[in-house]
Amino acid sequence: MPDPSNNSFIPKRGPAAHGKRGPASRRVYVFTLISYVLLFATLLASAGMYLYTRHLNNQLDSEIVAFNKEINSFSEESMQKVLAFNNRLKQASTRLNSSISMVSIFQALEAATIDTVLIESLSLERKADEKYILTASIQTDSFDSTIFQRGEFQRDQTIDQVTISGLEAGAATEGETSDESLVSFTAVLDIPVSSVPYRSTPQASNAIIIQNPVIQNDEPTDVSTTTSEARFIINEETI
Repeated sequence: MPDPSNNSFIPKRGPAAHGKRGPASRRVYVFTLISYVLLFATLLASAGMYLYTRHLNNQLDSEIVAFNKEINSFSEESMQKVLAFNNRLKQASTRLNSSISMVSIFQALEAATIDTVLIESLSLERKADEKYILTASIQTDSFDSTIFQRGEFQRDQTIDQVTISGLEAGAATEGETSDESLVSFTAVLDIPVSSVPYRSTPQASNAIIIQNPVIQNDEPTDVSTTTSEARFIINEETI
């Protein structure tokens, strides 16, 4: 029979069983770890950018000070001297590049002249820095020689243009038979400056070395003053 003094309607719980507790588990959240890493990386990057910006600003200030110092030391008079010297150098270089070899011109004329041609007169005129105009009064023995001579001028690589004018047939000169006649004409040759540039070449030595010379002298000489190894160097004048 139930106890009438117990008015509680909540049932009593029996004694709890005492068991062993397991170890507490710790959870590692990857997203949180990545967030921390990014946060610290951002802070380090900000600090690095700040320090690097200060370094660049210091360098900029130093360069500005050096630039202002150079501006203050600039001299207009010195600049004009440098520009004038530069202009003279350019002019000298231009004249040097426009130099020609007269020897090359006459060598080209000689190489392109046939054996039956006689040059009576020759004139040379320069047209600025472009070309030389060579005008020659020529005599030959026949019209065929004239045609052949014009072809030789045209085939020469130094001569750019050939003009033949004043072709005339004349009588034989004194000392020639009456059957012979002369053909005279005028040849105008254009020679570009670029075809005959000046080239400096080392001059060949004109010294002649004579070993063991024979010295003839009527007066007695001291043996010590004459040796078989004496050498005489004769310098000839360069033509």
